[in-house]
Amino acid sequence: IDHEVNFTLLDAMTMSMGLRSCLLLLFLCLHQQTRAAEGQPVPAKRYTVNLDDEPQDRWKHVVEEHAQELKELMKKLEATVPKVLVDLAMLVGTDVEKNVEYPYNMEMVGIATTVDLPVGLVLLGNMLYEVTAFNSSGSKVARHKACTSIVAEALDGTIYHGRNLDYGFMTESLRNLTIVVDFQKAGETVYTGTTYAGFVGLLTGQKPNSFTVTMDERDQGEWWMNALEALVAGTKGVTSFLIRNTFDNENMDFEGAVYNLAYSPVIAPSYIIVGGLHSSQGAVITRDRIADVDIWRIDASSSEDRWFLVETNYDHWVPPPPSDDRRDPAIKAMNESGRRNLGKDSLFKVLSTPPVLNSKTTFTVTMSASDPALYTTWVRHP
Repeated sequence: IDHEVNFTLLDAMTMSMGLRSCLLLLFLCLHQQTRAAEGQPVPAKRYTVNLDDEPQDRWKHVVEEHAQELKELMKKLEATVPKVLVDLAMLVGTDVEKNVEYPYNMEMVGIATTVDLPVGLVLLGNMLYEVTAFNSSGSKVARHKACTSIVAEALDGTIYHGRNLDYGFMTESLRNLTIVVDFQKAGETVYTGTTYAGFVGLLTGQKPNSFTVTMDERDQGEWWMNALEALVAGTKGVTSFLIRNTFDNENMDFEGAVYNLAYSPVIAPSYIIVGGLHSSQGAVITRDRIADVDIWRIDASSSEDRWFLVETNYDHWVPPPPSDDRRDPAIKAMNESGRRNLGKDSLFKVLSTPPVLNSKTTFTVTMSASDPALYTTWVRHP
C-alpha cells in the first residue's frame, strides 16, 4: 500500500508540475499578445540554424512553426508583383540546383518541401526586395518607403548600429514571421541575423567582433530594369544573399565588408549600412546595380563632428521629400540624446520616435559588433 501511495503522490506531483508549466507557457503567450495589442514592442523569437546540417534540412524546424502564415504571404506576393517576374521565378525554380547558387538553392528546396509550396514561389519570396524595389506607379505593391538605419560612434570609440525595417506589403504577416537566427558551425555562432521565416538571405545582421550590416531600400528605375539585371547577374545579384555571403566569409573584416558590399553587382539599387569595431568604422554605401555611387563615412574627429550617420531611403546629399521625412526627426533625436549618452537604449529610443517609427515598421534592431550579446530584435506594433 505504501508503494501505491508513494506512486500516487509522485504521479500527482509530476502532473502538477506539468500543469504549472502549461499555465506558465499560456501566460507568456497571452502576455506577448497583450503587449502587441497595446502597441508595445515584443522580443522576436530566436532560432539556431546549424550550418553543419545539410542545407535542405537547416530551416525545417523554423518554417514548420510558421507554415500557414508563410504560405499566405507567398500566395499574396504571387498575385501582386508583375506576372513576368512570377513567371521568371517559376522558370528558374524548375532547375533551382543549376540556376541558384549553393547553399541557398537547397535551403529553399527544403523550405518549399516543408511548407508544400513550389520552389519558384519560395525563390520569388526570397527576392521580395528585388521584385518590389522600383519606381512604378502601375505596380499593385504598396509603395511605402522602407527603413531607417543609424550607425554611430560613442565617445569611447564604440560603434553602435540600429535599424527599423518598414514594409508596406503585408506588414502584419511580416511582423508575425520576424525571427532572429544564430547561424552556427561546430556549436559556435558565426553570425546572427534578423529575417522573416522562409527567407534565407539577410538584410540585417552582425558578425561577432567584426562588423554589422543593414540594408535600406533605394528605388531607381522600373521593374523591368531589375528583371534585366537578374538575367545578367543571376541570383548572385540578390542583395540578401550577398550580405549573408559577406557574413559567411570567415576572413571578412569591416573594410573587406565595405568593399565587397560596394562593388559586387546587384539586381536592385540599395543603401547598405556597415558598422565596425573601431573609431570611424561606420559607412553608408549608396548602391547602383553595378557598383557604389557614394560611400559616406563617420568622421567624429572632423570639423563637422560627424559622429553618426542616418540613412532612410533617399540619397544623403539631397533633402528627403516633405511627404516622407524620417531623416530630419532622426537627426534631431540623435542630437538631443547626445553622443555622451549613446548606447543600445538611447538608440532604441531614437528609433521609437515618430515618424521614424511608423505604422509600417515591422521590427527594430540594435547591435554593436564589439559586444555581440547586445544584439536585440523587437517586433513593433505602433
